[in-house]
Amino acid sequence: MNLNSGKNLLMVSLAAETYFASYGLLLGKQTAVVSILYLLAGLVFFFSIMMLPAARLPGLYKLKKEAIWKTPFLLTMMVLAFITSRYWIERIPLDPDFADMLPVMKVMNERFLHGNLKQVYDPIPEIWHGIQPIYLPAMWLPYGPAIACQADMRWVTVCLVLVSFIVILSLIQLKGNKYYGYGLLVITAFLFWWIFARNDVHSLISMSEEGVVIFYFILLTLAIISGNPFFMGITASLCLFSRYSMIGWLIPCLLLFIAHRDYRKAIIFSVTCIFCFLFLFLIPFGFKTLDLMIALPGKYIGFANHVWEYSAEVYWLNLGLAKFFGPNRMGALHKILLMVSFGIPFIFMCFVLLQKKWKLHNVNLACFKLSLLVFYQFIDVPYGYLFYTCSFVSLVIAVSLLTQVHTGFSVHSSSI
Repeated sequence: MNLNSGKNLLMVSLAAETYFASYGLLLGKQTAVVSILYLLAGLVFFFSIMMLPAARLPGLYKLKKEAIWKTPFLLTMMVLAFITSRYWIERIPLDPDFADMLPVMKVMNERFLHGNLKQVYDPIPEIWHGIQPIYLPAMWLPYGPAIACQADMRWVTVCLVLVSFIVILSLIQLKGNKYYGYGLLVITAFLFWWIFARNDVHSLISMSEEGVVIFYFILLTLAIISGNPFFMGITASLCLFSRYSMIGWLIPCLLLFIAHRDYRKAIIFSVTCIFCFLFLFLIPFGFKTLDLMIALPGKYIGFANHVWEYSAEVYWLNLGLAKFFGPNRMGALHKILLMVSFGIPFIFMCFVLLQKKWKLHNVNLACFKLSLLVFYQFIDVPYGYLFYTCSFVSLVIAVSLLTQVHTGFSVHSSSI
């Protein structure tokens, strides 16, 4: 496969993945088919990553040079994001009866801001007669400033989603990049409009905390492309302490460093993750909270059964393969989720390191994408807003692979 064919395949699979995660969901009774097509598009995108030369990010010189072309787009995005978000926030109040995630995090932050660190994870009597907080620190702490200022905490979600789009737009190379730059611009605008204008379908803006997760995963994607182990360690820790979805990538990443005898990177990455774990979680919140988090995944089966009974449309109107298992096989689905989340990225990395026939590029980046793809495909409860993390990661990867070689300072990864 030549370079242009590989880039075209990447673009087509990215467009398909973005469409099936957004407007494709409006096909109603065809969502089962859409779920399969989304998985296929993700797999094609995954294979395309390894067929292209090493990922690179635009240099500072290029970013400054193209800033004038992108300023109108940036300003338009900011205005539209503000107008649409204000509409949804005013229309849809924060109500734990509809979605308890943000109300729970609000109480956690209030306890934290009052200095009650040991009580942060205590049950909350005023929500569901004593709901147990389950959110990891990197998820709820970003909402602290909004709580302290008595602002609507959903503006934190809006800002982080908007910043994520701005990062992607700033990295897209338009001039001298054939039609790839403009294609990426169209796909980005397409996803932007879906997220901010169709909140009634996915509730990302009005009810979810996923803006925080999206931002962290964009940072981790950039860290993997840069190859900086310290940056990777910090961002991986932030991702891990917000969502578990990339956990299957951690061991393969270390295996890759060790296989290439890059022990320095392996040590820096590991030590950074350990220090983040100690200072972000264990020291402030203790072993009792750690035990709570370790026991948490086992409770997802009961929660999934509850959703099947009272909100089965969550399965039928969203992506993921959980709908094919039905309400009576949630235990089997959860076991499969654990096996594929850890097993498939590990097997993939072992295969890559042992085979000698093909020269593959961007292996770490591809493994990261694969870990997200399999996790969200088998997730117990596939709320629609969860899948947008994958869409943003794919966009950043595509931007890094479709950037033309240029002069000036740049950041790029090796072929691993």
